[in-house]
Amino acid sequence: MSATLDRKLRAASSRLGAGDLAGAERLCGEILEKAPRHPGALHLLGMTRLAGGNAREAAELIQRALEHDPRNPVTLENLGVAHLAAGAPAAAEPVFRKALRLGASHASLHMRLGLALLSQNRPAEAVTALRDAAEKAPNDPDAQLNLGNALAAVGSTGEALACYRKAEALRPGRAEAQFNIGTLLMRMGRLVDAESAFRAALTADSRSADARHNLGLLFQQQGRVDEAASCYREALALNPHLVQARNNLGNLMRGQALFDEAVACYEQAIAADPAYLDAYVNLGIARAEQGRYAEAQIQYERALALNPGFADAQYNLGVARLYRHEFESGWTGYERRLDCPPVRSSTRKEATSLDLYESLPRWSGPGESGVGEVAIWGEQGIGDQVLFSTLIPELIATGVPFIYEVDRRLLGAYERAFPGTRFAALQDPPQTVLQQASRVLLAGSLPGLFRRSRADFARQPEKLFSALPARVAYYRGRLAQAGPGPKVALSWRSTRKDYLGARKSAALMEFAPLLKQAGAHFVDMQYGDTAAERAAVEKSMGARLLRFDEVDYYNDLEELLAILEACDLLITTSNATAHLAGALGKRTWLLYPGDHPPFHYWSHGGSRRSLWYPSVEIVSPPQLEHWPPLIQYAAARLAQETAGNTAGVQPSPSL
Repeated sequence: MSATLDRKLRAASSRLGAGDLAGAERLCGEILEKAPRHPGALHLLGMTRLAGGNAREAAELIQRALEHDPRNPVTLENLGVAHLAAGAPAAAEPVFRKALRLGASHASLHMRLGLALLSQNRPAEAVTALRDAAEKAPNDPDAQLNLGNALAAVGSTGEALACYRKAEALRPGRAEAQFNIGTLLMRMGRLVDAESAFRAALTADSRSADARHNLGLLFQQQGRVDEAASCYREALALNPHLVQARNNLGNLMRGQALFDEAVACYEQAIAADPAYLDAYVNLGIARAEQGRYAEAQIQYERALALNPGFADAQYNLGVARLYRHEFESGWTGYERRLDCPPVRSSTRKEATSLDLYESLPRWSGPGESGVGEVAIWGEQGIGDQVLFSTLIPELIATGVPFIYEVDRRLLGAYERAFPGTRFAALQDPPQTVLQQASRVLLAGSLPGLFRRSRADFARQPEKLFSALPARVAYYRGRLAQAGPGPKVALSWRSTRKDYLGARKSAALMEFAPLLKQAGAHFVDMQYGDTAAERAAVEKSMGARLLRFDEVDYYNDLEELLAILEACDLLITTSNATAHLAGALGKRTWLLYPGDHPPFHYWSHGGSRRSLWYPSVEIVSPPQLEHWPPLIQYAAARLAQETAGNTAGVQPSPSL
């Protein structure tokens, strides 16, 4: 009988090798009818099920075979393969290790162990196993590819690239090798070389949806919007279930302020994969950009229901709540900002400073006992830095000794405003005194300590800075030479180039209704080169903006403070000038279309006043959703104020 079963087992193996799964399974079944515990038949039947795509059942059958032949390294390795195919790398790893201990040490076993470790996000351990595989099979392109993947995961990009190139040399024209080369080069910022690699991958396999998708990502990074969109759509035509392409196409649409199209993309991605967290967050962001914050919150909450610790959802939910003045819960979510890569990258110029910050003891607030000097580290752009520094009076009131990091260009202004307070110029890495403090805290975390409700904003200071009196007198004298009438400072754009920039910037020519105001004199407060815009406006309508060309508007912020103080009113879009004027207590009209604030801190909640800067009025009727009618409205208001008033617009009250 044993000889008969052996012949049937050999026949079943031959059938499996020939792809006749049904024939192999039938023969294995006949053997198991006679010998239900036959390890060879159980093993071979498991391999037949594995070849048929039923990895979980295959693992169960091979496990039964091992019960009767527990030291068979081939059976052990195949059990590990079945576990990997079933998506259980943690179960595969110990099986592969046992096979190695029993003496099986061929390249494929080391490679499979490495793949199990990579799948568990243990790339450093995977490198060791995959190096063994590559050494045992130096001419195996798969061994080189997998070692390259592990090396890339641990940041050894140069060595990873060498592995991919060797894999390509061993098997020329292989799409996967070129795809990996392109992906790594794109990560390294070598976009031209990456594009060549992706195109080579598509030459090798024109139906590679992944290569088209990554080529689209590359084009998107380069601002080649139309080409990126075409790549995403081609990738989706090849693989409609490629949710990353659907999501990134949505991001592309959102970047062009095509929010309805973006929403459709995200909803399609979610329909294809209801567990795809990024699509929920991006759908929430798109809804928030439409001013639909309650709907945005629903999407973030759906993502958090799937993964309660998802930082991107927690942060964006916090921001949505800040827009709605739900401050206590809003600041809690805002504290996840460093765990969100896009936000983290804009928090400090050098990422190493944030790594250092996270290694230091954090200040939990004025209730913490036994604390020495606290270091408040600056973050984000100068507008945000000024905004958060309005809480310095609150810090002083706690009695906790502190040193505060501020932009070097405003160091003098801060020292004048708070003569008993220690300040340090912002730099990367921060000055030693900031690193050696008893506790540290990023400035953006201060509102979570001191602004937990709308009522808390009643404590906002009326002003923070005072300009240098001599310089204010100088600029008032210069402005007086323009003749009688109000002196209105004007700033009209932000440096942002994304979709948000459209709510923060308008062309100077669009301010024509304002610039035509009889008797008013407009002062250019826009940082950057404005000569061409001013010349075009003067040629078109004869309106001339005053500008102090000897001033470096980027670096000479003390001079900007003095010029602002010398003017009667600032009219501005959302940019750093608005923050400087607010900190001065200068009367300011802040313009953004459709009562849709570009940032949470300009959300007024119906008061038409900035919560952060009492002197800043929000000029943004909801029905005026575009710049031309909004500027026309502001011009009419200015005309009404100046009509019959030889002194011009109302001056700021003395402070």
